Amino acid sequence: MCFWKKNKKIKIEGNKYSVGQCVTFHRRDDLKIGYIYEIHQDASGRILYDVQIGGECPAIISCIPEDKLHLKS
Repeated sequence: MCFWKKNKKIKIEGNKYSVGQCVTFHRRDDLKIGYIYEIHQDASGRILYDVQIGGECPAIISCIPEDKLHLKS
């Protein structure tokens, strides 16, 4: 028998973006476009985002600070 733990959803307040929004950011001198995948908050209170990039074979880039992201216009 297998018992699964339920993941507790932590409510983060004061974030600029929400899950599923399309954003842009610079990484290694290249402009990347992706979708917000998950939102975290570190011990110091900074809000960090995991962003999913790519289409057919997506990748998730984690721990991007809020000030590095911009809404895709």
